[in-house]
Amino acid sequence: MSGVFPALIWHLTLVDLLLLLATVVIVPLGLRLLPFAGPRSRQVLWVARLVQPFGAAAAVTSFLFAPGWTAGVVALGWLITCAIASLAGLIELIERRSLRPLHLVPAAAVAYLSFGAGWLVLSRAGLRPENFSHEIVELTGVHFHYAGFAATLMAALTVGAVRDRSRLATFASGAAMLIVVGVPITAAGIATSSGLVTVLGPVFLGAGVLSVAGITGLAIAPRIRPESSLPRLRGRVGWGPLAFARWLLWISAAGVVLPMLLGVDYAISRVFPIPALDLRAMALIHGDLNALVFSLAGLLGWTLSQADRSACVGASRAARSAG
Repeated sequence: MSGVFPALIWHLTLVDLLLLLATVVIVPLGLRLLPFAGPRSRQVLWVARLVQPFGAAAAVTSFLFAPGWTAGVVALGWLITCAIASLAGLIELIERRSLRPLHLVPAAAVAYLSFGAGWLVLSRAGLRPENFSHEIVELTGVHFHYAGFAATLMAALTVGAVRDRSRLATFASGAAMLIVVGVPITAAGIATSSGLVTVLGPVFLGAGVLSVAGITGLAIAPRIRPESSLPRLRGRVGWGPLAFARWLLWISAAGVVLPMLLGVDYAISRVFPIPALDLRAMALIHGDLNALVFSLAGLLGWTLSQADRSACVGASRAARSAG
């Protein structure tokens, strides 16, 4: 790799590490949060979860080799894993027979995951479609793992969380669809010379992500409470997993504001002569905040919220049965 991104650990650059974080942490967290309900889609999703560690190991192993055919072939293990998850999303849409945002957005998240895995394979194979630089190829993989998968999945979870609140549900669905549309348009802006596409994608994506973050921080996180009134569960909200979940969702929602604004500014600077960060600074600030604050903290917050809520509901039902 060229000197745009210097090595940080061994020969791994910041962008390499962001991709590895996605394969080892972000994606497994996300696969367990996907709100698929169809019996066949859940079976296929179970297979994707089962093979995910092997796919992640293949992705990690591919970085032990210099970019070339050997690394690319090894990285195919990750693409296969993500393709299985994408198949689960397609089956979910078929079983649901619906393209409503509640069903379409999570399916789009796993579809984008396969795109990200495909670009990871291209990067490890040393291929440069359309004569893109190696950095752009790898950054496209990062884009589809984080904006494509993680952000779209959290948008889907947000839509599901407010589906019974009509006006907010409509707003959340619109914001989620902005992300679904904005992800590929942003990628297309890199591949074309169209100034409109270059600016429009990040604007759609930024507006969607910021709207979802606002709903999460203002309308979802404050309402996270134990569902049980049992004495042994009462008060857990003050210090237990649900409190951590609320804070993680608040941190995620607040932490995405700066990187989204920087992303829009960077896109506009490619068309108009305005000040903007260079590619290395964007990876450091925009990339790190999106990965570690927005995506990782957000997915952990959703995980803790759903896991603890399930535990509370189960304990409450057991107590009622015993009574």
